[in-house]
Amino acid sequence: MKSIWQQVVNYLNAKNELQVWQSSDRNGRTWWNAYDPITGRTTKRDSESEMRTWIEERYYQ
Repeated sequence: MKSIWQQVVNYLNAKNELQVWQSSDRNGRTWWNAYDPITGRTTKRDSESEMRTWIEERYYQ
């Protein structure tokens, strides 16, 4: 029974986790994107370091 509840908790937590991914435009420029399912907000940054800064400012202050 505990295993089933743990799976439910893991599923719910995964749905609320920040999602981060890379994308490229037709010119080959790479972007870093993030979606926060709790707030419904998205952001796009030019570099991995800019995305890390955004995450740290948003979630660790």
